[in-house]
Amino acid sequence: MNITRENTGDLTATVRIEILKQDYEEKVNKQLKDFQHKANVPGFRPGKIPVGLIRKMYGKAIVAEEVNKIIADSLAQYIQDEKLEVLGNPLPNMEKNQDYTFESEQDFEFYFDLGMAPEIALNLAAIPAVAMHRIVVDDTMLDNYIGDMRKRYGKSIPKETPAEGEAVTEDTVKEPPQVEPAELNAEFFEKIYPGTGIASVEEFREQVRKDASASFSGETDKLFYHHATDALVHEIPILLPDSFLKRWLTEHKESTLTPEEVEKQYDSFADSMKWQLIENKLIRDYEIRVEEAEIRDYIKGYFQRQIPMNMEDPEAEKRFDSLVDTIMQNTEQVRKINDELYTGKLLGVLKTNIPLEEKEISYEEFITLASANQDHDHDHDHGHDHEHDHDHEHDHEHEHKHEH
Repeated sequence: MNITRENTGDLTATVRIEILKQDYEEKVNKQLKDFQHKANVPGFRPGKIPVGLIRKMYGKAIVAEEVNKIIADSLAQYIQDEKLEVLGNPLPNMEKNQDYTFESEQDFEFYFDLGMAPEIALNLAAIPAVAMHRIVVDDTMLDNYIGDMRKRYGKSIPKETPAEGEAVTEDTVKEPPQVEPAELNAEFFEKIYPGTGIASVEEFREQVRKDASASFSGETDKLFYHHATDALVHEIPILLPDSFLKRWLTEHKESTLTPEEVEKQYDSFADSMKWQLIENKLIRDYEIRVEEAEIRDYIKGYFQRQIPMNMEDPEAEKRFDSLVDTIMQNTEQVRKINDELYTGKLLGVLKTNIPLEEKEISYEEFITLASANQDHDHDHDHGHDHEHDHDHEHDHEHEHKHEH
């Protein structure tokens, strides 16, 4: 067997696979002998069917099967050995491939077209500043937050006992107990912020305002992440083998798209592909990894928030470890956690290295902006399937499956 590659463009190549008779003959003969012992042919006792008849009946199919296995294995091994970062999957070159019958031919030649990923130069500091929003909590929101706190730490007012002979209705029975809100004093401030020494209403309101604003960080980070990835996709020059990818989107085995549909959706697909390439580059350059211990800690932290336990109790620790072990058996759940942790680390890299433009915004303005962003996502879907391969034994390089 022999494999050679000819570049057909800056990001495309054609691979030629030559398969000789000796590459598959031994396995074909073994298959024929297995069929000879197992086949049930009228007029012949089991195991006594002539090999020539078996070859005539099953030979073409067996040769085709073995040749296809060699093609798949050798092509995958070649891509790995040559360290080729291919986009999509290899596609048969129908112009060069012959229409073999797998009957009289002994040697075969097959041609496959490849699309390759471009080299990417990342300079995050050169990206135009991306907005980092901070939600400002106005006085109305602040009063509502403090009002809820005062109720939580308030005193229940006992219900009045009905007078003798007074009828008791069901709605009286169901009425929730009234609460006298806690007073805004040093004792209350100490309960909310122990050890801080907050003594005045003004100090307390400012601290609550700051904490309330910080509580929106998850939402503002999510919007920043989207804007940052959009900026990277559109500011970093990335060439793609467009013709090959359009063909692959139409021809690969799971495709249901017509050429017209591919043409219409290609810009969105190309942006998604570019982000995958940028993401892989970021993970390599910044050595981003997610270890098994981090996934276990994530799961344990979730259960600790849901089921408070005394972690100094050895039995409680065992119960938590048992819960974690159970979740770790759920491959899909672990993959989601793995992705979330990767995204969190990517977010940290982007926030640290991309120029930021800090903007204060009201909660109402933020909701409007986030809603508009969601509408944009629906019109221009940048989502993609990707998989972070996690090796529990060794450090790994993050890889993506470019299947859409």
